Amino acid sequence: MGVLEVLEQERIPISAIVGTSIGGLLGAAYADGISIRQLCELGRKVSVRDFVRFQRAGRGAQEHDLIGRFVREWFHAGRVEELAIPTAIVTTDLNTNAPHVFMRGSIEVAVRASCAFPGLFRPVEHEGRLLADGCIVAPVPTATAARMNGDCVLGVAVGSNTVNASSPENAVRVFDRTLGRLHHDELEPSWRRHADVILEPEVHHIEWNNFSRVDEAHAAGVEAMRRALPQVRELLARRYSLRASEDSSGQTQNRLSL
Repeated sequence: MGVLEVLEQERIPISAIVGTSIGGLLGAAYADGISIRQLCELGRKVSVRDFVRFQRAGRGAQEHDLIGRFVREWFHAGRVEELAIPTAIVTTDLNTNAPHVFMRGSIEVAVRASCAFPGLFRPVEHEGRLLADGCIVAPVPTATAARMNGDCVLGVAVGSNTVNASSPENAVRVFDRTLGRLHHDELEPSWRRHADVILEPEVHHIEWNNFSRVDEAHAAGVEAMRRALPQVRELLARRYSLRASEDSSGQTQNRLSL
């Protein structure tokens, strides 16, 4: 949210938003016109038990699903292709261990699948696929962003932290450590190659389930984006000049894919 706020303040247009997991939820919400202030206020009210309750509820669990309820109550658009900013929500197809990207279809299904972290949420069944959290195969989905033709691909890597809590968080702790090693050893070089600018806000000290520290996370995003602004502006200006020289009209606008 802090990164988006700075881009908004600096009037740097965003051509596309690509999100994995909570990034899919927040990115789609922003693309739908929900303000950063509203999203931060919501974060302050959320407890991890609102999410855990979904896993335990069994039949009729959707009634207690905070993610689905948020989408239904807050979003104006019902489908991904209706969002004001072109958006892609990345999930993991558990049958193929490959990314499954929603650029069309139900926002609620896409977001719930992308946030279905093993140990907290059941996978989402959709059109013959079993979908789970996109972070399993695309922790920072820069490859998808690059395919959406942004002049500058800005990758935001927030990492993750483990928890000091009892079950069901214990399952998350074990999976999170394994996933972290996998990303570092195998996936990190790949997503970094597709990013023109990489932001890594200082949020590693914040546990994933400590939503009360949303303001710290927001401030870290602002700081990281402010530090990167000169690099982003230089890159956009260079690419604008190149395109303008090839386009006699020169009517080209800098755009960024996030």
